[in-house]
Amino acid sequence: MSTNQEPGISRTGRFPVGSSDQVPGTHGVDFLDLNEVPFDINEEPGILPPNYFTQLLDEAIDESPQPPVNTHAPVVNVEPAATNTYTGPFVAPTDTTSIAQDGNEDEASSQPNDPHVGMRYDTLEGAKEHYNAHAARKGFSVKVNSNRRSTITGEKQKQQFTCNKFRRPRKDDGGAELQVDVGPIPDSVSEDEADIENAELASVVADLAAQGRKEKAPKKRKRENIVHTFCKAQMVVKLIDGRWEVIHFVPEHNHPLIHKPSLTKYLRSHQGMPKEEKEFVKNLHNTNLTAGKMIEIMSEFYGSELLVPYTTKTITNYCATLTREETKDGDLAKVVSYFVELKEEKDPDFYFRLKLDDEDRVENIFWVDGAARKAYAEAYHDCVSFDATYLTNKYSMPFAPFIGINKHGQSIMLGCGFVKQELATSYDWLFESFLIAMNGLAPDNIITDQDGAMAVSIGRLFPSSVHRNCRWHIMQNAQLKCGPTLGRNPGLAEDFNDCIDFSFSPEEFEAKWALFVGKWPVVGGANSYFTTLYANRAKWVPCYFKHRFFPFLQSTQRSEGFNAILKRYTNPNKSILHFVKQYEKLQTHVLVKEGGNDYRTDCLELRPWSPFPVEEHAFKVYCRDIYLRFRNEFELIGRYNVLPFGCNFYKLEPNRGWCAKYGTRTYLVTANKEEGTYYCECSKMDRDGILCCHILKIFTHLGVDEIPDRYILKRWTQGALSGYVPAAVAEQPDVMPPESQVQLRHANLNMGFTKLARIASRTDAATAIVNKHLRAVATEISHLNKSLKKKKPVSAVPSTSAPDQPTKPRDPAKTTTKGRTKVHRTVSALELHPKKKVQCHTCGSFEHNSATCKLRFL
Repeated sequence: MSTNQEPGISRTGRFPVGSSDQVPGTHGVDFLDLNEVPFDINEEPGILPPNYFTQLLDEAIDESPQPPVNTHAPVVNVEPAATNTYTGPFVAPTDTTSIAQDGNEDEASSQPNDPHVGMRYDTLEGAKEHYNAHAARKGFSVKVNSNRRSTITGEKQKQQFTCNKFRRPRKDDGGAELQVDVGPIPDSVSEDEADIENAELASVVADLAAQGRKEKAPKKRKRENIVHTFCKAQMVVKLIDGRWEVIHFVPEHNHPLIHKPSLTKYLRSHQGMPKEEKEFVKNLHNTNLTAGKMIEIMSEFYGSELLVPYTTKTITNYCATLTREETKDGDLAKVVSYFVELKEEKDPDFYFRLKLDDEDRVENIFWVDGAARKAYAEAYHDCVSFDATYLTNKYSMPFAPFIGINKHGQSIMLGCGFVKQELATSYDWLFESFLIAMNGLAPDNIITDQDGAMAVSIGRLFPSSVHRNCRWHIMQNAQLKCGPTLGRNPGLAEDFNDCIDFSFSPEEFEAKWALFVGKWPVVGGANSYFTTLYANRAKWVPCYFKHRFFPFLQSTQRSEGFNAILKRYTNPNKSILHFVKQYEKLQTHVLVKEGGNDYRTDCLELRPWSPFPVEEHAFKVYCRDIYLRFRNEFELIGRYNVLPFGCNFYKLEPNRGWCAKYGTRTYLVTANKEEGTYYCECSKMDRDGILCCHILKIFTHLGVDEIPDRYILKRWTQGALSGYVPAAVAEQPDVMPPESQVQLRHANLNMGFTKLARIASRTDAATAIVNKHLRAVATEISHLNKSLKKKKPVSAVPSTSAPDQPTKPRDPAKTTTKGRTKVHRTVSALELHPKKKVQCHTCGSFEHNSATCKLRFL
């Protein structure tokens, strides 16, 4: 036997059986070989009895029944107890006081910091955690190695815990520790497997070259391996009289250990997260926070990121595990189950619909909650904004929400869906589902972008609705396609905008457009984009919709803004189930904001802008945000002078030559005070549902103190909807759930103990005071838990039968979208003009100039 061999272990790393030389401190226990069957079990060597033991040489510490818990708590220095008995799992690596929880004994006991032969544990998990805590203090990682099972019961009888560098080093290094290569490390595969993999890569590259494609071959995964040194450090426990006793312990290592506490979290067995922190991180994950943001939040709890016992990668892996577990039975199947549960338990008026293909894959989805259905039917079907957006789910299915406007002028969701393809047939199905959910009530007015499939489908399914195209998208396209023309003709853009914005009738627009084309002949060509805009004028020019209700919008900005907010809640790499849950949170957020606006309207006062009674009346009848829009309009009355223009006619001229939103023109107002009828040619009342500054100026001129009832839209008042509170919200108490209270208390205590540890660690006396009180607190809490456990009633859980589930749908394949390519920056009109190619004066080529021409040197 060599001199450097560990006592009690042979060169093969096996335990001697029946040897007279017992290991010191083993109390005469005979060790069995954990890697082969002892000959005294079977007379014939080499025959393996069934269920005798199982080798688990490759089992990692985090693959044990429960992941290791590694929390950092203040050090408690106590004297070793008279008995070497461990009564519960070791919770903190530097704390010798443990409090058993979750079925273990509610008893506090003192323990030595380091394991030793003869120490006993109640559970195998407690032994593993104690040895792992010892490894964290010393600076190495633990592996759960081989074990032995009973031939009768199949239960574990022995378990070996080793250093993670227990394997033999590679043969070509002479037994020395390998140096870590800073360059790329290939996968540890055999030579035959490597040859096969290289051949496959070469085949892929050859195929790409044959197709003439300049794509890169797939990259091999770069993997960093642990450097093994055949380390003998280990602990072996055996089940004796129902408790696990340490029968062999080797503390020495043959490799350098990690001495910086901030680096132990990179060791695999110390990368576990405590249960409470896992629940907290799960809540952060549900709010769509990134792993970087999560580690910043945990750093605030621990005081520094150096003290956080896990890394950003650990959080990322845990979040990925949550996502996989959430949809392990199928993403869309989970979505259907979630919808059914929502309808049966929370919202009986909830409606959803799916369309499946021949292979039972989901093509289209639509859903809407009961509150939105009621609001749409009562008041908010007069105007709907509809648009599709991308980057909301991992299948790249476009998301299409129906956006309405509530009594506060706030965007609300009136239903939404996913479509497989942006085709007219897909929108037909989606709009049909919307009509079914809304009992056949189509929107009075709808605004979308210039998508041709949407226009065709709206014409078929919503024939009575007024369809308008988004002006913003049209003007953006005009800027891109007409940029060179606008850049070379100063003043053309101003005349174009004046023709669009300040034409108050189709006849006036036609006259202005004729003058515009006559002034700028460049826009009148057959191939000009201005000609296309003129051909589609009835779909987007504001004067064609001056008598239609599109409140405070000329574009799909409501949909665009909602989509931008929605993408803060969702992630394009997440499942549709995650999206649905985040959508529900956003819907709740909208309801909370609406409640806040109701409180502002009913309970808070606001100083009026003027002493006119008509403003005071508007303050009383309108919702607060609508009143503020009314007041902004009322503040413009001082910009106009009133000129009588016959009986019941008045001209309003801007006294400063120009007024915001209305330009330089003079407006004609018809007013009949006796009948209470008023009309302005700007038609703001028809378009937005509130009076314009021109009529309000006439009110102050004629002494009208109240707004006539016919000009107060009910949808802008608090009585727009009858009282409706979802059943789930009405029955739920306004308190935090018990699980959330536990997580909140844990986070607060964590921060408090961190601050206390930072102060107490400055001196030994302060540390001793904290240790003394921690022992007392641990004992008192142990007795409290024991008393609470005795008083806890045992309640029978009634058995419930699962409701009938629809056919299990399959997840959709990833969709190829038709969206516009990403633009990295805004391009000005001058840059849109193509640059003229430079011609070489020597050879006449357009590929280079004369300075680089090769002929100039001949």
